[in-house]
Amino acid sequence: MTQSFHCLVCSKKVEPNSVHHACHRTCGSPECQAIYKKRSIAKADLRRQRNRIEQLKEQGFDLVTCAVCEQQFEMIGYNHLKTHGLTTKEYKQLYPDLPVINSRIKAQRGKEAIKRSRYLNYNGKKPDKKLYEFLTGCLIGDGHLEKRSSRRNARYAEGGSNQKYLEWKYKFISQYFSCSFEERTSSPHTKTGKQYQAWWLRTKVHPFLTELHSQWYSDRKIIARKMTTEYLTEFALIVWFCDDGCSSGAVSFYTHAYSYNEVEFLAQLLESRFDLHGSILKNNKNHFFIRLNADSKRKFSEIVAKFSIPGMEYKLDF
Repeated sequence: MTQSFHCLVCSKKVEPNSVHHACHRTCGSPECQAIYKKRSIAKADLRRQRNRIEQLKEQGFDLVTCAVCEQQFEMIGYNHLKTHGLTTKEYKQLYPDLPVINSRIKAQRGKEAIKRSRYLNYNGKKPDKKLYEFLTGCLIGDGHLEKRSSRRNARYAEGGSNQKYLEWKYKFISQYFSCSFEERTSSPHTKTGKQYQAWWLRTKVHPFLTELHSQWYSDRKIIARKMTTEYLTEFALIVWFCDDGCSSGAVSFYTHAYSYNEVEFLAQLLESRFDLHGSILKNNKNHFFIRLNADSKRKFSEIVAKFSIPGMEYKLDF
């Protein structure tokens, strides 16, 4: 028969059958369960870490010793030092002659640094006006600049099912940056869990793309007005249309990711630069888009006729 016990978090006495059968260590409250789970995970992580250290010792790897508690690690990092009330900077000031990483981690970091610096050795073209035009069209449209918190620089990335079109983009941008182009299955969608087969274009990280990232991103992707004003040429316009346009019936530019003010800025630029007039409308999800009028559709078709983009024949033939 199950005996009473005391919650390992709040010490409350728990009588048999007074809580769910799975709560055999806590009183069953959400707060105590969360704290107990967190503690259990921490203990499991500590066991794995100790087992890992023992394995490294057996394999002959050197380790570094914490000057405060004399525990051994591959790296004395922030998470451990905060248990002593220290930051990494403070620890290094207190023990300037003691190492904080072992030779294996040091070598691993050296290899990663070489990979990150590959852009320095890539024999590509220097950024020019054509690249700025291309990226202006891409970034208004489907393209993204990715910058992880763990990386200093950003990269360009895009995925989709239109192999020919993405391959054309890959061939263009690979003139400037080291790139990869591959087919793979996407990660599960955060809401539906669905996956799909797609083609993915990615550049290596580069300081040039980091600078653009600072212009095109705030807490979300925004319109970099200065760059767009300067480089929204006919070529950039066609790339934008191939990404986010539709020529079925009226000509529309689907600017769903942007605010009304940003879409209004784009609409005004279409008018002043290309004499393309239209309306800003909303779809059933309250997303804004631009629809050209009939006269502007004819004018736009004259611009379209100057370009031939692989995989986009169905959009540009009207």
